[in-house]
Amino acid sequence: METEQRRRFQDKVALITGGGSGIGASIAEQFAREGAKVVLCGRRTHLIENKVAQLQAQGLDAFALAGDVAVDAPAIIRETVAHYDRLDILVNNAAIAAGAMVDEMSTETWRHVLAVNLDAAFELVRRAMPYLAATKGNVLHISSIGAVSGEFDDVAYAASKAGLEGFSRRFSLEVARYGVRSNVIRPGLIDTEAFAEMPADFFEAQIPQIPLGRIGRPADIAHAAAYLCSDEAGFVTGAILTVDGGESAK
Repeated sequence: METEQRRRFQDKVALITGGGSGIGASIAEQFAREGAKVVLCGRRTHLIENKVAQLQAQGLDAFALAGDVAVDAPAIIRETVAHYDRLDILVNNAAIAAGAMVDEMSTETWRHVLAVNLDAAFELVRRAMPYLAATKGNVLHISSIGAVSGEFDDVAYAASKAGLEGFSRRFSLEVARYGVRSNVIRPGLIDTEAFAEMPADFFEAQIPQIPLGRIGRPADIAHAAAYLCSDEAGFVTGAILTVDGGESAK
């Protein structure tokens, strides 16, 4: 079974933004283990280079691409295709949060969060479309339970993720004629580096709210991503897959 799984992305090229840590790094490793050539894009060069080095040490095919999705979308797509000569999968994972309430948030901060979390997805997809159409490829957007729940994250982050979900639904209708699919994963609480500064008991306090009784792991999202971007999900597009341990079902 393991051998069969590793062939799902054989010789395909996957670009993962925010690929140096957390969910993005886990998706990149999952895809690479299943045969993909992965491009890890991010602003923090040391993180993506370290992750690429780890993957290459395992004999996997990976490439580090430094860039800020808010301003470098044309170069990111251009350099990905220049390096691997094709593009099959685009994972829009890069995201930031403002960490402030409306009355404390500047207009510049609001616009910057939307530029990274939403505008960049549009710019990357627009420039990737000729290549995705040629390969009948996939776009996967990483959203958040914060898109539909007022309990999580700040207003700019929540707005950007809700917008991302709406974008994916409409985009999926526009590109279905090319055989291109677009889907969303909506993670719940996932144990990533983003929570490094939270109190030690933060996760323990959240567990009673999660029906499955544990915090999510980046690998939980990576496994879902591998399904949605594989031929096994060939009849799935315009979908939003919630991966939150059942919390939103309450």
